[in-house]
Formats: sequence, C-alpha cells, structure tokens
Amino acid sequence: MITMIKQGTSKLALDRVPSMARALECDPAYLMRLALDQQEGETAAQAIVEIFGTPVTANELGWLQEIRSASDHSDPRITSRSKATIKALFGK
Repeated sequence: MITMIKQGTSKLALDRVPSMARALECDPAYLMRLALDQQEGETAAQAIVEIFGTPVTANELGWLQEIRSASDHSDPRITSRSKATIKALFGK
C-alpha cells in the first residue's frame, strides 16, 4: 500500500494519517497537509486550511516558540527586514 501511495496510484485516507505518520516517523501535520492536497485537491485543501487554519508541524511550532521567547511575547509584525533575514537563513 505504501508503494501505491508513493507512486500516486492510491491516496492516503485522511483517517489513516495519524497511524501512517507514526509508522513513517514523520510529523502528522505535515503528512496531513500532503494528504489533504492529494485527497481533496488544491482548491478544497485551501478551503479547509482557510476555515481551520494551517496545520503547524512540530518543527514550525519550535520556530514560533523561539520567536515568542525572543520578542518577549510581544507579537511582532513581520517586516521586510525580518523576511529577508529568514530567507537568508535558508539561502534564498
């Protein structure tokens, strides 16, 4: 079944995402984003995200916690300078 999902001949059922993420040792939120896009199509996946919000991975949550800590929980706005700094971290 995993081979069929990897090849795109079968789709990962959304109710199977948590157990598959555990089996693959990957973040369930990341896998859910991929499964939503595959299962529902890009437009429907965007609507789901618009309603329920973007699933945040454990790694992304770590970034958010560091930003909150560094800003003393002041809810800073993202600026062109901060965007450039983040992009530079990833070589973009």
